[in-house]
Amino acid sequence: MAKTFTLDIYTPYNHYYSDDVEYLQVCSEKYMLGILPNHSPLVSTVVISELVIQKDGKRESYATSGGLIKVNDNKVELLLQSIESVDEIDLDRAKAAKERALKRLATPKLETIKITASKLALARAENRINIKNKK
Repeated sequence: MAKTFTLDIYTPYNHYYSDDVEYLQVCSEKYMLGILPNHSPLVSTVVISELVIQKDGKRESYATSGGLIKVNDNKVELLLQSIESVDEIDLDRAKAAKERALKRLATPKLETIKITASKLALARAENRINIKNKK
């Protein structure tokens, strides 16, 4: 039996995931983090990226919109803005979101705050599309 650690994933809407897992891969602003059992304590941000969970030798991919990770005492907690498994990703919806974001970004004299929001929407949509297309 493989060594494991406890993983809990929370969003503003629910307690999304809770189980013992063998491996977690997530991206911070500067690094791709690979978390194994007995990882040293860590607190970091998580960026819009693919999150990978390995349990019972099988890897599953998720799209995340960023948040925080805390690792301590063989327990990992992720506080995420959103998370979707590959099966939950609606490819048509993601493509439509990408097109809306690109259209907004092409608007002349767009306010700075709207530019930032549009860039984030574009990054989330592209992340979902990339993860879904890898399946």
